Amino acid sequence: MAGDNNSLTDTTRGGSVIDFNLFPAKVYYNYRELNMFVCNSSICDTAGNLMFYTNGCDIAGTDDVIIENGEGINPGQVHQIKCDQENIGYPSGYQSSLALPLPGSDYLYYLFHKRIIYGNNFFTARVDKLLYSIVDMAENNGKGKVLAKNMELMSDSLSYGEMAAVKHANGKDWWLVTPKDASNTFYVFLFTDQGITDTLIQTIGDQPPAIASGGIQIYFSPDGNSLFRSVPKGSVLSYQFDRSSGILSDFAPIAVNYGNWLPVTTGGAVSPNGRFLYLTTELRVYQFDLWSDNISASQKLVAEWDGFKDPVGTLFGNCQLAPDCKIYISTIDAKYYHVINNPDEEGVNCDVSQHSFIFPTPTGASIPSFPNYRLGPLDNPGLPCSATVGSQQVAATPEGFLRVYPNPASDHLNIIANHLLPSGACWLLSNAQGRVLHTEMLSEHSTCMEIPLPSLPSGVYFWHLQTKEGAVVSGGKVVVSE
Repeated sequence: MAGDNNSLTDTTRGGSVIDFNLFPAKVYYNYRELNMFVCNSSICDTAGNLMFYTNGCDIAGTDDVIIENGEGINPGQVHQIKCDQENIGYPSGYQSSLALPLPGSDYLYYLFHKRIIYGNNFFTARVDKLLYSIVDMAENNGKGKVLAKNMELMSDSLSYGEMAAVKHANGKDWWLVTPKDASNTFYVFLFTDQGITDTLIQTIGDQPPAIASGGIQIYFSPDGNSLFRSVPKGSVLSYQFDRSSGILSDFAPIAVNYGNWLPVTTGGAVSPNGRFLYLTTELRVYQFDLWSDNISASQKLVAEWDGFKDPVGTLFGNCQLAPDCKIYISTIDAKYYHVINNPDEEGVNCDVSQHSFIFPTPTGASIPSFPNYRLGPLDNPGLPCSATVGSQQVAATPEGFLRVYPNPASDHLNIIANHLLPSGACWLLSNAQGRVLHTEMLSEHSTCMEIPLPSLPSGVYFWHLQTKEGAVVSGGKVVVSE
């Protein structure tokens, strides 16, 4: 989700959506009431279907309508001015909101979000609270409802942005990490099926300078065993992270040679195989080999800004490892992302493709921040990404290949295909744990059919269309109500 200045009459500005269910990923225009301005968070189900998103002001569903009780998060003077009066989105910084599924639940999600307040004037702001809101996506026939809103988790002077999460060693629970402002003190929250059940406070390593506040990106390695902070004008702060205890250890700063440029903001991400760390410094992208005996000495320049402007310069911003195993790099308020196409490759072979991912509208200077939702337990961590986003491999298909309705459903579903089905196609319905509950062989000579449903408890289920060779060619979700 990206985009600002949404207008029904001007499609040169407004919202965009990236669909990673397709390979290569597809981006398309999407009008919405919520403008994105830096603060940007969304979450999909395990099949890659959008559940809800936020711009820091409100919470909206997949139909771009604010869900029940989803208005007015992060209350206060900043919300009143930036959300209610100016309608530009909440300016709380990158990595200032994050959505996580409640462990063990198919419908409940926690949205963690940082509130900001003005300082002595409107040109300075700081974070004073970490809040959370609880979203139940089983309510309102799958459109969702906010059950609790703006619940206080922590009241303190916290970092501007810099919120990251990683799976617990058991592969079910979560650790949520955020530092104090301009500090080497970390809050580490344990998130279980009971909500936040423990809070750890730890001081370790170097303290970033106050001038770096708001320009730091924090991120885990895909396996969750390392945590990094890219600090402008300073080192990349590196820590080991114990997924069992939530304890940081083995602080080891990675010295950076910035050359003749000292950036105000820096971003970073780690390659899918865990070997290469990428550091963005506005004008340049560097690669470090984390498997090297001397990580600082392994620094390589893999891209330098080519001067492209449309209308502003497309400098290198924050990074995000995406479901398609590429690393996307934000720009300012331009309609482009940069892409590292082969992040597991050494040196320039990683292929930093500048301003190559083109949006229909400017992005609102925003890029979502996601944890590795795929990470499993220590003994079976799984892969951090693949060519498709869903938990089951869904191949690229024509847009709107299969329509399944009604949704919600009770005793039957109708299927309409916009193409003749593959020979021997089979339709499968499974629960959130992946257990197949119903299969139906479909006729390759028909594009419209009715499928009876077995007696099922109310809830969210997932369907897939599978060829006789076993390849999944389409998928989605459906809410079943008794």
